[in-house]
Amino acid sequence: MKINNEEIKGVLHRQISEENYHLRRYFPSVLFNGFIEQFWFVDWNLEEQRTHTQQNLPDPNFHLIISNDGVKLLGPVSKIYSYKMEGKGRIIGVKFETGALKELLPLPIEEYVNREVLAKDIFGLNFVTNLISLYEHENDAEVINYLHDSLVPFVQSITRPKKITQNMVSLVKNNENICTVKQVANYANISSRSVQRYFSEYVGLSPKWLIRKYRLSRVLDELESNTVSILDIVTRLEYVDQSHLIRDFKEVLGITPNRYNKLK
Repeated sequence: MKINNEEIKGVLHRQISEENYHLRRYFPSVLFNGFIEQFWFVDWNLEEQRTHTQQNLPDPNFHLIISNDGVKLLGPVSKIYSYKMEGKGRIIGVKFETGALKELLPLPIEEYVNREVLAKDIFGLNFVTNLISLYEHENDAEVINYLHDSLVPFVQSITRPKKITQNMVSLVKNNENICTVKQVANYANISSRSVQRYFSEYVGLSPKWLIRKYRLSRVLDELESNTVSILDIVTRLEYVDQSHLIRDFKEVLGITPNRYNKLK
């Protein structure tokens, strides 16, 4: 079981938020390459009458969620995701790779955007029944071992189109110089129309949406540092101008960058 110590991305007001919960992330075994990105656990124990609303940037991945509400599958999220924490609680999560569940889903992936469905409808009742008891289990390693065994039968082959899509998503995620769909197409050596088609089939959201999501994630990283101005960020991330950055930021987060800074 390998711990994922990569920097956490996409969390609003990350430094303040982290004071309210304990997050752990783990990479899966090689058996799940192309199927599971990571397992994650978050626990909180807030004083009586105290609450914390966790806010994250949109996420294109499916997540299997085990909580006190049962076992559910959260589809890709196209807008700010909020979760209210109060009292004592926890969530056990499995983050799937892009397009990993395509063959298991009865509907096209785009039909699951901003939707939460019962996990039994996808994985079966026996699968869910066996996982419910994990909510009370406090040993991360034992929980992951059980999840490994439970999820092995659902692993799907990595088809060439799926692999191409996963590579394009990784490219956008890890390359801050990617600003256009055309650039993605050039890197993948396919047409822009093909990029659109792959994203429609395996992500459920457009490549333009994904580019904006990760550019805004980098904006949050810069704002978190408290050492740069909006104009500095515009230059560093190669936005056309300040108004474009503010417009994108406000469309997704609902507030301007300056207002976001004042809420820290």
